Amino acid sequence: MDKRWLALALALSSAACSSPSPPPEIDAGPIGGCKLAYLGDPSAEPILEVIALGPEGELHAVSDGGSVSLIFPPQGGRVVFAGVRATNVDPCAVRIAGALRDPVTKQVRLDNRIINLEPTEDDHGRSAPTDISTFSNIPACPNQWASDDIFDKPYELTVSLTDRDGKKVTKVMTVHPRCDEPGREAECLCMCAGDYVLGMQCDPTLDAGADADPDASGEMP
Repeated sequence: MDKRWLALALALSSAACSSPSPPPEIDAGPIGGCKLAYLGDPSAEPILEVIALGPEGELHAVSDGGSVSLIFPPQGGRVVFAGVRATNVDPCAVRIAGALRDPVTKQVRLDNRIINLEPTEDDHGRSAPTDISTFSNIPACPNQWASDDIFDKPYELTVSLTDRDGKKVTKVMTVHPRCDEPGREAECLCMCAGDYVLGMQCDPTLDAGADADPDASGEMP
């Protein structure tokens, strides 16, 4: 055989037997992408303060007997944006759960989600005031579940936090939801009323200069 053909055959044989080069490794980064430092003392019990978004989007602490705003969310209806401020917890992949309970019927509306806490001063972390996805979006209205109006009545609010190490803390308190979001009060009073019926029209234009409160039908008295 011609030496040139022999050399070519040997080269092809060697290439066929060699293993293909492995694909380049992709750096996926840390699990969850969260590198936040531990908040507070890992050996201490977790401490939780319940916070909420107000009618102007401001952040405020919620105490027993206090009020929470019924806010218009992107998905429609009205929700309570209940958040957390905590320490002595791992801030990464924290599970928060919020629930609003009718004290008469015991019916509950709840929402839970996994978030990374936003670090603040004094080794605390919180739901980020500019990110509603870091709050429990508790669906309160349209009112298809409570025995009375949602607004200006006492309801039981429960907020819990569980970090990825299993440390858990819960707060339970009585709150009074309010229809106090500027420009959206009348629609809120309609869909959050105790006599609201699914499909009832709550005209948002009533909030534009109305002089009187509508009843649940959305009609002016």
